[in-house]
Amino acid sequence: MNKEVKYKIDEREPRRPFSVPEGYFENLTQNIMAALPEQEPLYSTSIVVTPWMRIRPYLYSAAAFAGIFFCIKAAVGISSTNNQAGMAQTQETTIYSDEYIDSFLETAMIDDCTLYYTLVESN
Repeated sequence: MNKEVKYKIDEREPRRPFSVPEGYFENLTQNIMAALPEQEPLYSTSIVVTPWMRIRPYLYSAAAFAGIFFCIKAAVGISSTNNQAGMAQTQETTIYSDEYIDSFLETAMIDDCTLYYTLVESN
């Protein structure tokens, strides 16, 4: 029994065991809606607007602007204290006269290299 059966998809007729009644999809929505019982909607579509709901966006925006203001104020305050410290240092260095500095450097026993290095490090 050497029987070879070759199936070719193109030559065979497609099998469709199920069929759809005529006009089934055209009237499907009406049939489903007719089968459902009539009920009142569970949720109302109207929204009650309370005073809190009206004020909330303005309150949130005011809080955001206040936060931004305080962050900027803190940043400016930090830089102004740094400027004041820098001004204090410059005022302290301007108190001494040139003659006093010259006499101090002559008696301090500091060579030029160390002096230049100290001046560069201070700036």
